[in-house]
Amino acid sequence: MAQSSSSFAATRAPRPRAVRLRDALDERPLRGTFQEFDTPAVTELLGLAGADFVVVDGEHGTFPIDRLEDYVRAGAAAEAAVLYRAASSNDQLARILDAGFAGIVVPRVESAEQARAIVDATRFPPVGSRGLGPGRAGGYGLALDDLRTRGNDEALVVAMVETKAGLAAVEQIAAVPGIDAIMIGPADLASSLDVEPSSAELAAAIDHIRDATLAAGTHASVHCADAADIERREAEGYRLLPASIDAALLFAAAAPLFTGR
Repeated sequence: MAQSSSSFAATRAPRPRAVRLRDALDERPLRGTFQEFDTPAVTELLGLAGADFVVVDGEHGTFPIDRLEDYVRAGAAAEAAVLYRAASSNDQLARILDAGFAGIVVPRVESAEQARAIVDATRFPPVGSRGLGPGRAGGYGLALDDLRTRGNDEALVVAMVETKAGLAAVEQIAAVPGIDAIMIGPADLASSLDVEPSSAELAAAIDHIRDATLAAGTHASVHCADAADIERREAEGYRLLPASIDAALLFAAAAPLFTGR
């Protein structure tokens, strides 16, 4: 029997494979940053600079959902994995993963119930209830069987613990199957606890989140300030290490050119 056009296309055009950050994190710490500027050129440039991953910030940035695939392509061109920080746990998590992101970061996770809902939305059965969609991750509908088989192993699911409520529930959140990493947001955590960023209370809270995360067998992540902070946090056992944001990096590079006169 003649091969159908759809099956022929599927054999000639396999779906793009996401970078498997889950495997990479088992091997070594990974360094990256957050992206706020709405252009794929920044994603590619950060990858060319050596970032292991770039987190496109859908919580605070302005990234149209119909253009998200462009950022994934830009990262692939520079061999950098691209994650997406959702606006909330109620965001279109599955649709975002359908665009081909290597993983998703969810802010303000505050309970095991919320963490389980995130897993349900981002994992295929039997782990969750994510549906198959004809986006880039599934080869535009040509490789859905492959996505169904491999998708749960490819997508990195990161829960951010950055509030007082999240701190109180971190042991339960970190133990939820399907949550791959817990990321600490120090600035928001300090704000939620109503303490200074340099306070001993914040330092103790961060250490508690890290210890609870590692005890659950989950990868620990923390937003770092700079290269020295990355080195310190890596020595403390953190694996996923985003530092600064693209805007701050641009400012830090440009300011010495113009302020020394």
